[in-house]
Amino acid sequence: MDVVTALFVSIFIILLLIKFEITLAVFSGAVFLALTTSPESIYATLTSMATWKIVAIVIFAFSIGYGMEVTGMLKRITGSVESITGIFSVAMIPMLIGLLPMPGGALVSAVMIKDFVEKFRISPEKAVFINYWFRHVWVTFWPLYPNIVIAMGILSANYAEIAGATYPILIASVVSGVALLGLKMKGSGNRKRELKGIIYMYPVLIIVVFTALTNDLLIALIASLASIVIFNRAYSKVPEIFRKTIDFKIILLVIGVMIYKTAIEMSGASQAFYQEVLSLSNPYIAGFALPFVIAFATGIELSYTSVALPLLTSFTGTVDVVEKNLFIVFLGGILGVLLSPMHLCLILTAQYFRARLYLVYRYLIPASLLTVLITLPFLRVL
Repeated sequence: MDVVTALFVSIFIILLLIKFEITLAVFSGAVFLALTTSPESIYATLTSMATWKIVAIVIFAFSIGYGMEVTGMLKRITGSVESITGIFSVAMIPMLIGLLPMPGGALVSAVMIKDFVEKFRISPEKAVFINYWFRHVWVTFWPLYPNIVIAMGILSANYAEIAGATYPILIASVVSGVALLGLKMKGSGNRKRELKGIIYMYPVLIIVVFTALTNDLLIALIASLASIVIFNRAYSKVPEIFRKTIDFKIILLVIGVMIYKTAIEMSGASQAFYQEVLSLSNPYIAGFALPFVIAFATGIELSYTSVALPLLTSFTGTVDVVEKNLFIVFLGGILGVLLSPMHLCLILTAQYFRARLYLVYRYLIPASLLTVLITLPFLRVL
């Protein structure tokens, strides 16, 4: 079987199975491609330290969010945010929770802002938009998200290179979300007394500082988790934290993605696919459309980095990343995810607030279009 045919069959396998389970889909497609084009890529992946380092990063990233939750740090932080920002807590709390990716994170922030939604008489549809949108503004930028970690592995790039390409999406997402808030400032008391809760954001600061100093995200995450355990004297909670965060499906997914990436590299499938794309359309259109379609069809954040990005490495570059091109890929991917009716965070939040899902799109579509418009000028500087 020639490499292009094998590649398209592997994509078909992934898209066929992804509705059932993304881990099963990606792992099956990756193994098929490897066995039919370059069987040695499986051994190369499993014996690579880069693969296992990415696995460790994903585990520690989730453990920080859960560690802050079980030690009560998140509750203290949100208490301070409420006293400082008043009505704008409905956006700030989801945004803060978004710094700490965790399973069901959108539902966690929805529960936290429910009282504000009722107090300030925010419609269910607008509440869904605010919670859902601001919870996800960090997804293309913040290093704790698995899609960022996987992109680092696929592109053989460090975090600074990824962030340097995707920061315009973060800025545009926040601006477009604020533009559609339509909330009026209201008074809030006890500001000085509640300011002390903000110090519990120190694990996030540790991640930023250690990443800048060491250029090693894993070291930064280990230091951050250690600070949570030591500061809270939560030594007995460490086994519980790891039991909750060591997800073998996620580990298998990471391994599958790395097999897929290695097989594509060793077989020359990326170059072959890129030539096919060039013969059919403009590479920039393909660089946006492929991640968008895959993400929209699946509603899963990992889909566009796990499936689309390995196919577009000739477009984005590896090691020396073409920032403008990577930005286009991530923009297509995140907008596809946010607009997908398959996205579990959107469905669960709509159910929680008892909102009519189709009316939430009155906010999601304008916010997405505005995000694209705001990011366009950045193409000149990337």
